[in-house]
Amino acid sequence: MAQLHSRRNKDANFIATAVLAQAGVNSTGFDLEQVQGGLIEGIQLEVAVPAVAGISDTKVLTFTLQDSADNSNWAAVDPSVTTTVTGAGGTGTPAKTVEFPLPPNTRRYIRIAQTATATSGTFTGSVTVSLLF
Repeated sequence: MAQLHSRRNKDANFIATAVLAQAGVNSTGFDLEQVQGGLIEGIQLEVAVPAVAGISDTKVLTFTLQDSADNSNWAAVDPSVTTTVTGAGGTGTPAKTVEFPLPPNTRRYIRIAQTATATSGTFTGSVTVSLLF
């Protein structure tokens, strides 16, 4: 069974917010200061999505972990790490916070890419992305 770290400390240099958007948005990239295959065990990424009023029923916001070797060319990590929130009940989406370890083959830079399904309504809010050490 995998063991997760227990300290869960946040460093102000590794906290970013991004305003949610129908057209999608990317968080600021974090420099892990490591090459592929580096020692990133024990580091987790936290994605905190607030309750988002205005999201139409059945419409989905998707948050995908991407990485890059050069902070320029981004791709979804493999294996894929994503989470979603879905509008329901005419009230938008519930708040959601997820934490997950970074895959061992994660490249030097990481970010979260947010996308929304078409005609998802009018909404506001910001996703917060943090590294936990």
